[in-house]
Amino acid sequence: MSVEDEIKSTVQTVGAAKGQPGEAPLSPAAAVGMVSIVASIISTLLIRIGARTSFVILSFWIGKESESAALVVLVIECFYISELLLAPLVGVLSDRKGRKPFMLYAPVVGAFASLVLAGTSFLFPNPQLNASNFSLELVAILILVMVGRLLEGSAAALNAPSNLGYLTDTTVGDERFRVRVLTAYEVVTISGIALAIPFGGLVWSMIGRAGFFVAVAVYALCYIVIAIWMKESLNRTNAAGQHGSIREYREILTNKRIFTFVPAWLAINAMIGAWLTLSLIILAYPTSTCRVALEKVTDNIKPAVQAFSQNYCAITHGEVNADARFPNQLLHGGFLPGEASNIVGLYGVVFILGMGIWTVFVPKMRRTSVMVLALGGLFVSCGALLLINGLGNNPLTITETARNEMWVLLPIVLISVVVMSGFTPAALTHMAAISETLPGKRGAVMGLYSVLLGLGQLVGVFVGGLFVDLQGFNGLMIYSLILGVISLGSVIYMRSHNHDIDDHLKPGQQIAH
Repeated sequence: MSVEDEIKSTVQTVGAAKGQPGEAPLSPAAAVGMVSIVASIISTLLIRIGARTSFVILSFWIGKESESAALVVLVIECFYISELLLAPLVGVLSDRKGRKPFMLYAPVVGAFASLVLAGTSFLFPNPQLNASNFSLELVAILILVMVGRLLEGSAAALNAPSNLGYLTDTTVGDERFRVRVLTAYEVVTISGIALAIPFGGLVWSMIGRAGFFVAVAVYALCYIVIAIWMKESLNRTNAAGQHGSIREYREILTNKRIFTFVPAWLAINAMIGAWLTLSLIILAYPTSTCRVALEKVTDNIKPAVQAFSQNYCAITHGEVNADARFPNQLLHGGFLPGEASNIVGLYGVVFILGMGIWTVFVPKMRRTSVMVLALGGLFVSCGALLLINGLGNNPLTITETARNEMWVLLPIVLISVVVMSGFTPAALTHMAAISETLPGKRGAVMGLYSVLLGLGQLVGVFVGGLFVDLQGFNGLMIYSLILGVISLGSVIYMRSHNHDIDDHLKPGQQIAH
């Protein structure tokens, strides 16, 4: 069955589904069934795994013989361009055409993107993206890779707004269930990106460039999951009455509840993007000062420390000694790449677990209260990390007293990250609540997720990198605190001007505005 046939046969009324004669209408969730909702969430997991696997293989393929990091970053990061441009339009159109059509097209486009990249990798097995070697071959590689990455961004843009619109459709009237479903969506999004990094590395080590076909297989599985197990949530006739357009989306952005919330959500996405990307780089900066630890260790571990010093701490030509550049910053360099990955991975795990814990409390609390508490967690975590960063110059030369202080501060960091993680489920459910006030525009409103996520990643990493260049790890923390203040100002303004929605609370729980 073709994609078009599948679309025509599956667009049906579900949100208005009814039970047997004499019975009350089914809830939206009951109308589509839990299998359909789970399939929708799993499709996001598979889309993210497919895209990130392709990204990892692409990075290894074009990066292994390319001296120009700027060109490599240019072709890889153009992924976000198509996602930012298309996500708003897809959100609007999914309100008119239905959710499933766009979710079906997403893996098709993603698979085609991987095939383009695979074909390019076999046509040009040894790419050298170096501006000094300008040639028609270089131009061809750049164009083909950029086409592949733009298509992968389009796949993400097709899935995210329509998927979030679908999950919002199917959780109308059940705040507790909505919080759990949207949190699950965010968890699988982060997990898909994180899991695919080692998975893509494994695939590359086993089959090299042929790994692009593994990404194609993941996309194919995604299509099967959506086509077989997911039911549509909108009626074609009802949806067709909505005339989606860019003008309509601009009108949505001027909605007071959305307009005042955008700074808060964008700032948090920028902060998360900066932490996940820049922390990995900062921790693993090379340093030569760890050699002095050889004078302080016992004979039984001296060989291991010496091997570490020789294999990692030796500064090669062109590298900058992290300790010399920013002395007295414990978290600026000196960690093995594997150690840095584990530290950042631990942050991700704690953040995900925290979101799971918050699903119990968000339905019972005022959403802006959750956001304020979460931002308080951000401020505490930044303060604790600044104190830890000032405990020494290098992880191998830290004193015993400083080490003990660090073990006191680390639990504070972990607890504050759990508190901080509450912002995401509160923000997503707040966006879903706003969409309820704009009939027929749930997909358009939820499409802001992709826009702000992508924009936040780009802005967060770029501006955060400037702060890191100026002040090292302390610069990242200062940048995070600034973003936290911006977000807090947005939330307080939204709360004080009655722009938040708390109709999920019982009358006795609601706070008068």
